[in-house]
Amino acid sequence: MRHFLKPFFIVLILIATTVHGQELYKNNIHKYKVALKVEAGKLIDKGNVVSGDSLNTMFKEKGYNSIDVNLKSMKKKKLSPGKIYDLVSEAAVIVSPAGRSDEVNEEGEKSKKVNTYPASGYIIDSEGIVVTNYHVVSGFVYRKNTKARDVLVVMMKDGTIFPVKKVLSADKNNDLAILKIDPKGVELPALSVATKDAEIGDLAYIVSHPKGYFYAFSSGMVTDKFCELKIGGYRNIMAISADFAAGSSGAAIIDQFGNVMGTVTYTKTLQHSDDADKTQMVLKATIPASSLLKLIKEGN
Repeated sequence: MRHFLKPFFIVLILIATTVHGQELYKNNIHKYKVALKVEAGKLIDKGNVVSGDSLNTMFKEKGYNSIDVNLKSMKKKKLSPGKIYDLVSEAAVIVSPAGRSDEVNEEGEKSKKVNTYPASGYIIDSEGIVVTNYHVVSGFVYRKNTKARDVLVVMMKDGTIFPVKKVLSADKNNDLAILKIDPKGVELPALSVATKDAEIGDLAYIVSHPKGYFYAFSSGMVTDKFCELKIGGYRNIMAISADFAAGSSGAAIIDQFGNVMGTVTYTKTLQHSDDADKTQMVLKATIPASSLLKLIKEGN
């Protein structure tokens, strides 16, 4: 028994030493989830923020004019997937409603807990213009949200956080919203937007925050292009095979050159016709870049 345990402990020591010697990967909980709550709480306490009620006055389904955006020129040089991740992740942001909890503890003191519901977005103008989904913003401004209505925040990859100051434009039919933050003179990293829609078979990349896996990278291709009827009219949809999930709403879809070619909007689970509990496929739908450019240049 003594001879058996000795090599066993040696193996444990070797494993512990190997793990200890490795460089630790990012810790999503501490680097982003906790940091988002802490930094949002600081903004709320300072008080210079736009609440859900105030932002609601700027937010509507349609009726916006064109807006002035300093769009970057399209990139034309093919990039490796690693280079695409490096480029996109700097301009990809976390967009989240945040609010102090109304809960009261046993001592009668109000809780200091901050509620957040992180989604995705991306910067298209270095002076602080951010794109996300309409449904991400509506989840903040409408009063059915009772737990996180103090501020809508945008957090960068390095942890820098900004409160949203304005809604510049929005389009419920195309599930797009364009927001303004104040970078206080700092030039932010921004993505270029493709001026020509992608074709079926084109490569597609995405950096987003699915279910709290912040700054996750996925790749695939354009699998379909179709139009669908919504209450507000028809809209164009670009389906891709790159994975995304809840938390990815508002993320940029990127081509092989590093240009935005679409924006995440929804997923739809396709069931077997004879067995509703059997999933056959998940449709991953995005709004093509042409719809975003039309909103910017023409309004709605």
